[in-house]
Amino acid sequence: MSQDFPFNTRDYSLSFCHALMFVLEKEGGLTADGGYVDDPQDRGGETKFGISQRAFPHENIADLTIDDAVALYYAHYWLVASCNDLPDPLSLAVFDAAVQHGVRAAIKMLQEVAGVVADGIYGPKTHEAVYAKDDEYLLSVYHLRRARFYARIIKKNPTQSRFIEGWHNRLSDCLEAAWELV
Repeated sequence: MSQDFPFNTRDYSLSFCHALMFVLEKEGGLTADGGYVDDPQDRGGETKFGISQRAFPHENIADLTIDDAVALYYAHYWLVASCNDLPDPLSLAVFDAAVQHGVRAAIKMLQEVAGVVADGIYGPKTHEAVYAKDDEYLLSVYHLRRARFYARIIKKNPTQSRFIEGWHNRLSDCLEAAWELV
């Protein structure tokens, strides 16, 4: 399995590795410099492999290796968002949302579309509701919910509108990648 991915895969599921490849591709993390950027207009600040200084203030972002980034994604997004408990198509979508919007927001959106109380904690009621719904339905409404999330960002801070095309392209690509797993 490790030959297919540019990082050590020994401790990770194939579902996580595939979802992470999607995120790394979108974050520019598969380039030689790990997609390092420090755009003053981007609220995330200094970023490499999609890992931002804002999210990880104690990390030295410039010196981050891909394996460091993989470990952070796994521990702080994949596991915390309970992606390992979700069907593969939804795990990709929720993981990408957790990276983009934060874990709590990603889970709240999932709970909203699954029809349970949106408290941001993936528990037994959320699990049951997710598995009671059709994967295709959940994927579709989840991505629509994410689009509303982006619209609210821009409504609160119009300077962020310069990112909307990229955000919507990412949503479209995420939905397409998730459909392939249905």
